[in-house]
Amino acid sequence: MQFIYEIQQSRRRTMSIQMLEERKILVKVPNGTPVETVEAFMREKKNWIIKQSEKFKNQKELAASLGPLTKDDIKEIKRKAKIIIPQRVDFYANLAGISYNHISIRLQKSRWGSCTADGNLNFNCLLVLMPPEILDSVVVHELCHRRHMNHSKAFYEEVLKIFPDYKRCDKWLKLNGGAYFKRIVSV
Repeated sequence: MQFIYEIQQSRRRTMSIQMLEERKILVKVPNGTPVETVEAFMREKKNWIIKQSEKFKNQKELAASLGPLTKDDIKEIKRKAKIIIPQRVDFYANLAGISYNHISIRLQKSRWGSCTADGNLNFNCLLVLMPPEILDSVVVHELCHRRHMNHSKAFYEEVLKIFPDYKRCDKWLKLNGGAYFKRIVSV
């Protein structure tokens, strides 16, 4: 399997690899790192790279099978999301006794949700295209940040207490979520 790679040097202290496309890699390295060291690092990470490449390929195929999303499609998805997502947030907030401030719904390029320190919840409108339990898992995840603004063991215990199927849904989202971003034609 052949890969194209780009090396990005900066003042960082460690090396990291990021998949940009199915066969394109970005390797971030400290300034002055020799190419031989970078290539050795990539050989070390060979299994991870192959796994990520397969994931990209599968997401691309899934995106093609689901079809593209146009500007008009996105408008309709946002309209639908502004109805469904607040209902799910209210349901789980009441169930768990968690308060929140404001809900924002928009098309995001790489995130499914976030929670600010002052209790604002942000969600990606594309969540409404996914199975309902996937949307619910993201809602619960963000609501639990109202109690734990981190990803500690206590945070995940809280999530699982409210939503026992969280791990399966999170795995599904990691495997398939990228396909939904790839469907966007232009907005």
